[in-house]
Amino acid sequence: MKTTLEVIEERALELEASEGFEKAIALHYEMLMKVYATNPTYFKTLFKSNRFILGLSLFSFYATVENATIDQVKEYCEKLNILSKNTIASFFIFLKVTRRIETEKSTVDKRKVVYRPTKKLIKETELLVRTMITPLREIFEDYDVEKNFSSEFFFMNFFKNYSDVVFSNIFMHIILPESDCMIIKDAGHVILNNILSKYIHSNSKTIDYNFDKSAKECGVSRSHLRRTLLDAQSEELLTLSLSEGRLTLNDSFLFMAKRYMSIYFSAIEYGTLGRI
Repeated sequence: MKTTLEVIEERALELEASEGFEKAIALHYEMLMKVYATNPTYFKTLFKSNRFILGLSLFSFYATVENATIDQVKEYCEKLNILSKNTIASFFIFLKVTRRIETEKSTVDKRKVVYRPTKKLIKETELLVRTMITPLREIFEDYDVEKNFSSEFFFMNFFKNYSDVVFSNIFMHIILPESDCMIIKDAGHVILNNILSKYIHSNSKTIDYNFDKSAKECGVSRSHLRRTLLDAQSEELLTLSLSEGRLTLNDSFLFMAKRYMSIYFSAIEYGTLGRI
């Protein structure tokens, strides 16, 4: 039997080779921007890869473990060595203060705290999943997953499947380390897609890049965007020309970004449909 990673990677290659792949990426970015605009601060925080993994772990434990506790999520993420204890604790406090999770003492062990996502967080998460699944119609004309979204059990079913991805440690910084210089930053996923969508629309490796506009779209400061691009330049992914307002994308960036998105699409599809 194939491992979950083998299933994800094989499907990713199939998606990337498809004729409508770039259109799917462009549609994802378009849909994501509409969701992102509703709360840039929250989504900017979420789209930093280590916090994103923490969020996925929180959901995966909730969907697969009865009365999942905060300690279980903390222990798992600490073993991944991607977040400090303080950062993990701060993120849980942030989720609770913003009414995205509710907590209470465990009835089994009063020293433990169980949690559950609120309707607010579930709705936000389902909207994000839609931005990844709906674009696959650009690849498969008869692709129809609306019945999945219409189910009141969609959230739980999705993360019961997606927990295979999480607990197999299928994370971008491990399987695609060249992406880490971008996605480890606040709004990293959004910045990467902002650039990639501009490349797709221009069909040119050299693109005009309005830093003020792009920073606003990504919900970050101009200096944060500049630092992120300079880090990508130091990894020889692109060349930044601030004076001319241009980016020149290297083949290494395009390979990384497209591979990143194909794996992302594949993993989210796995969560939605399970093994296909």
